[in-house]
Amino acid sequence: MNLLNQVKPSSYFLPQNQRKYFKNPLGQIIKNRQDIVEFINKLSQDDSTPKVIAVGDATTQVLVELSFIPDIAIIDEHVQREKVPLLEIENASVVEISNQAGYIMQNAWIEIINSLKIEDNKIIIRIIGEEDLLVLPTILEAPLDSKVLYGQPNEGLVVVSVTEEVKQSVCGLLLKMVKINED
Repeated sequence: MNLLNQVKPSSYFLPQNQRKYFKNPLGQIIKNRQDIVEFINKLSQDDSTPKVIAVGDATTQVLVELSFIPDIAIIDEHVQREKVPLLEIENASVVEISNQAGYIMQNAWIEIINSLKIEDNKIIIRIIGEEDLLVLPTILEAPLDSKVLYGQPNEGLVVVSVTEEVKQSVCGLLLKMVKINED
């Protein structure tokens, strides 16, 4: 069954009793720094990846330190609830949008869609609130074969290669959330 038709940009809330389903990484975890360096070096030489999107400040910081600037960085200026300074990425456009903790807000989802349409500019989506769950609409909206990168706390870097199967899995997770009607 194709779940992609059942999920459209909207606002969703993650109830406490569903959180256990969101703990597992959506892709491969790279645990040590040397393997991350090797992965980023390969990625920077690969022109076939349509988009590279980093979700999270620590993930984006690691990429910048390795001289790799993602097409889109979705950050909230926090790493494990601790405030961190806004990352400076030269010549990147910065867009600010709100997204509450425990939610995917429709306006943030739409900003992800709009940012993915921009071809020749790096974009920082600065979230007022929390960006954690925005990895889900990012995967859903990213072109096939894109890479979505995010951190798995105390484990490593998660690399999601965007495929139809991964998009279906993400839809299944979204259907465990509570859709909020915005009339």
